Amino acid sequence: MVGHVESAIEAVRTALMEPGDPIEVAFSLPRNSAEKILELLEAEGRAGAVVVPVKEQFTTTEAARMLGISRSTLMKLIDSGEIDSVKVASHHRIPAPAILRYEKARTESQHRTAKALEEFAHDAKEAFQNNVTFGKQS
Repeated sequence: MVGHVESAIEAVRTALMEPGDPIEVAFSLPRNSAEKILELLEAEGRAGAVVVPVKEQFTTTEAARMLGISRSTLMKLIDSGEIDSVKVASHHRIPAPAILRYEKARTESQHRTAKALEEFAHDAKEAFQNNVTFGKQS
């Protein structure tokens, strides 16, 4: 299996040395490696950016740092069921997909909120302009 992975790496490196886009590469991979590549490409297609976790599960401190929130906020999200976790002895571990799901949901929520605020501002501006007259009134 290692031989397949090494030859695939070499094939991609060689193809990247050539000019042009897209590149074409053919190689054989173990099923597990192919599944990881598929997951990576699907994530890039959905989000436009890819975060590749090095491990499958993260400590609460690591997950909080990745999400840019405090550990206590993360624990509240775990307790409320917004973020999945696994108990290892008395400690919580957060699976990488749970972190990605929460981040995606948070980003989508922020986009919806920004759109709603833009619509509100537009409606408020129109209402103000329709109800206020400037200048001399007779």
